[in-house]
Amino acid sequence: MEKEIWKKPLRQCNIGGEALIEGVMMRNGNNNKIATAIRKSNGEIVVETSEYIPLSKRFFLCRLPVIRGAVNMIESLVIGMKALMDSAEKVDIDIDEGEESRFEKFLKKVFGDKLFQFMLYSSVAVAVLFGIGLFILLPNWIAGWFRFDKSTAGGTILANLIEGCIRVIIFFLYVWLVSRNKEIKRVFEYHGAEHNAIYAYENMEELTVENAIKHTTLHPRCGTAYMFVVIITSIILFSFVKWHSPLVNMALRLLLLPLVAGVAYEIFKLAAKSGFKPLRAISYPGLMLQKITTQPPDESQVEVALAALKAVVND
Repeated sequence: MEKEIWKKPLRQCNIGGEALIEGVMMRNGNNNKIATAIRKSNGEIVVETSEYIPLSKRFFLCRLPVIRGAVNMIESLVIGMKALMDSAEKVDIDIDEGEESRFEKFLKKVFGDKLFQFMLYSSVAVAVLFGIGLFILLPNWIAGWFRFDKSTAGGTILANLIEGCIRVIIFFLYVWLVSRNKEIKRVFEYHGAEHNAIYAYENMEELTVENAIKHTTLHPRCGTAYMFVVIITSIILFSFVKWHSPLVNMALRLLLLPLVAGVAYEIFKLAAKSGFKPLRAISYPGLMLQKITTQPPDESQVEVALAALKAVVND
């Protein structure tokens, strides 16, 4: 594992990002700026900036430990999905538009100018439901196939451990399978470029391609690492819940999901900043997973990431 990952940065920052289709989104939590940089087919880099004040800065309740983690997860999902859809519109992708279907005409008639917002939040809802179904409900259903007494304390813990192991396996398989896609591989390269750029900024280097590309693509504050902490946290918290019928089990897991996200967020933030090695170990599997979800970028991709980063920094 690269030593750079745990080296204390010269500059502490609250900048995170996301890989897009032929681009990168950067978000600065200190000044509330968001920027997207997209490389068009003609080679031009299009940069757009906006401002978003998170709920944690608007409402005291959303700043409380644990609650802020659940709120942040939903906010990040909405912002990220919007940026992803925007990037798909800006990149010159050949799509056979053809004649509009009746359903498309119906949607335009009903939502009018708000059709994009409808598509955005619908996409977020579908993504959330897909994630819950694949990573929460399916593992619980499969774990229910194992025949042993789950009514005892030991049986409950064993059942939840089996469920957790299945969840981890499904998560790794899902990431590995999507990484085989050529288009997704390019997104993962932009993900690597995003991390390269942030490392250069954290080390107070001049934001040039030469300085950024020399850094590792693995970063302890990456969302991939956070997702793995969520899975580990769910294994622990769900182990305190008794095993019931499949419907009750699924309902309980859905109710506990905000708590899982919130607790995982606090653990994740602490592990990313702490020098305590046992605590760092929590992030290790997520960092190893980044060997799949981040790929070495080329110079043109790092240039795009730096363009997005420069648009959100104050100096």
